Amino acid sequence: MLKQIIQWFTVMLVKTGRVCVDLFKVMIPALVVVKILELTGIFAPVASAIAPVMKLAGLPGEAGLAWVTGMLSNMYGGLTVTAGMIHPLQMNAAQVTTLCSMLLVSHSLPVEITVAARAGVKPWFLIPFRLITGLAFGIILGQLFRVTGILQGTPAVLWSAAEQGAGLVAWGVGTLRSMAAIFLVILTVLSVMDILDRIGFMTLLKRIFRPVFAPMGIGDEASTITVIGLVLGISYGGGMIIREAEKGAIPPRQILASVSFMSICHAVIEDTMLTGSLGAWAVAVLPGRIIFSWLVMFLMLFFSRRLSDRAIAGLCSLPGVSASAGTLL
Repeated sequence: MLKQIIQWFTVMLVKTGRVCVDLFKVMIPALVVVKILELTGIFAPVASAIAPVMKLAGLPGEAGLAWVTGMLSNMYGGLTVTAGMIHPLQMNAAQVTTLCSMLLVSHSLPVEITVAARAGVKPWFLIPFRLITGLAFGIILGQLFRVTGILQGTPAVLWSAAEQGAGLVAWGVGTLRSMAAIFLVILTVLSVMDILDRIGFMTLLKRIFRPVFAPMGIGDEASTITVIGLVLGISYGGGMIIREAEKGAIPPRQILASVSFMSICHAVIEDTMLTGSLGAWAVAVLPGRIIFSWLVMFLMLFFSRRLSDRAIAGLCSLPGVSASAGTLL
């Protein structure tokens, strides 16, 4: 028994190491760019330019840099910049939750938009779709927290990054500490997800969510793949839907619905744990995100039903896939 546990833990360590190597290749350049912006004095003008947009969500203007970093790099890059802003900007739990929620909807755009494009969904539609939905989610949460007055205290942060304004040595040490903390967070996430998969929780989750997809225009052909994307991430779900779309097994309308949903709501277990490590409110980042995404897709279904197959083909099409196939949306 002990030998099996050691073997399992060794496998988790190896997996975590591989994930972190790929992650740090993206995260470190992003952090260096942020530091350069700070040292060259560009930080303040960038924050000022984004400030009006961020204030709509009840956030300080500087928080826009974390959102932009997450959109251009990945979730980890955005969270690392966020971690370095919490204390100097005196962000409360509501603001951390709002910013993390915006990152959940709008992050890793270069990579994830490329995956979606290979599945047939046009970038010219998906890029503004994710920007608008990310901002809308932030505004809704910001107004909710302002009206109710909840989460106004200090967030329970489990790790921190080098603060903006720190010297190069302090910044370097803080960055190394952040990388070590992120390694432990990822190890925990991967281990928990592996255990949940082994006890059958992932299979149960798939059964629960399948009926929920029908009102969003996602039929049986794409429901299983969408659940995989919801639980594991758009890279997994998107990769599977690419293969099925190339076979012509999924109608373009369902591809559009499935990819659109997965783009704003994916990897929900991993993302909840990651944002929770910075003190984000779990109710907002898990059920709140799912409900928001469901409502967005319900509205999308309402309007897309009025579009012709030719118009849908302008939003989502693949060579060899008929635009007239499927009428669920």
